[in-house]
Amino acid sequence: MNNAITLFAKSEGFSVKRTPFEKCGDFLTIEINEGAPKGGVFLAHTDTVHEKGVFGNQPVKDLGDRIQAPGAIDCKGGIAVALLMMKSLKDNGYAKNLRLLLTSDEEISNVLGGREEIQFFTENVQGYPFALNCETTEKDEVVVSRKGILRYQIDVTGVSGHSGIHYFESKNALAEAAHKIVALENSSQEGGTTYSCNKINAGNVPNIIPETCSFIVDVRVHTQSAMDTAKQTVQSIVEKKYIGGTSAVLTLLSERPPMEKTKETMQLFNSILAVTQKYGLGNLTPVQSGGGSDSCYTQSAGVTSLCGLGPSGEFCHTPKEYVKKDTIPLRAKILAAFLSEQ
Repeated sequence: MNNAITLFAKSEGFSVKRTPFEKCGDFLTIEINEGAPKGGVFLAHTDTVHEKGVFGNQPVKDLGDRIQAPGAIDCKGGIAVALLMMKSLKDNGYAKNLRLLLTSDEEISNVLGGREEIQFFTENVQGYPFALNCETTEKDEVVVSRKGILRYQIDVTGVSGHSGIHYFESKNALAEAAHKIVALENSSQEGGTTYSCNKINAGNVPNIIPETCSFIVDVRVHTQSAMDTAKQTVQSIVEKKYIGGTSAVLTLLSERPPMEKTKETMQLFNSILAVTQKYGLGNLTPVQSGGGSDSCYTQSAGVTSLCGLGPSGEFCHTPKEYVKKDTIPLRAKILAAFLSEQ
């Protein structure tokens, strides 16, 4: 994927820089008009959630008005939008510097790149007036805020024993984990923070009480303040012993800050909306998303950010994922028109 993108970008006269990471694929930084006044920075990612072979022997299928493929809208279509926009502007004499950042572990909350990856975002967005992420969204929508994500692993230890002979002497790690899971899930609030326990591992046979149990909780928050509160909630529930003689260890797997809606993000959205209305490129609706994205890091770095500027389609993260062809040039036109007006 990176090789194909690099070949296209260089053939169009764009500059391309590869940034290697120890545990994940190279990141790409693609620019036009290097050294010129900064026009804007754009984001997309090259990784997908799909296992190899899920889409069959012919993974890319042209279905007339749509293309079905791994990551067609999340986020291959977004990469196409950004490159098409950059090519169009360069071909028509656009003079400012544009930078496109392509990452390779977005779908797993950037856990492989770690702190070095966060530093990559911070360094590469400084000085730009805004950051626009070409992630997918519904037609005519733009994402103005995203939830932050905390992902924890909780490892519970008890005392094993035969379920028929040593039931009362044993300390069931799975039962203790179940109490904690219920407490976490019950802490979720409609429209607020949610605690979703979706993966658990315990026991080997049905007649032996498990000594260990491990589960993962996915926490979603709207604000940094809510994230701080969520950390305290998880910590207190993990520390509480519902079954005497058990213990638990809490491990933070990943942390992605929220992309909060601000006055500046809405001003940026309204500027793009004005351009789409001026040139007959449709109406746009600002929306909030429960999912995270790399925009959370650019916003945290102090650069006003919007997300969901990419194409639309359906069945994201499934083997039926497809992108609507006509939304790729439309979104590229919207971005190009907006930049031309700045």
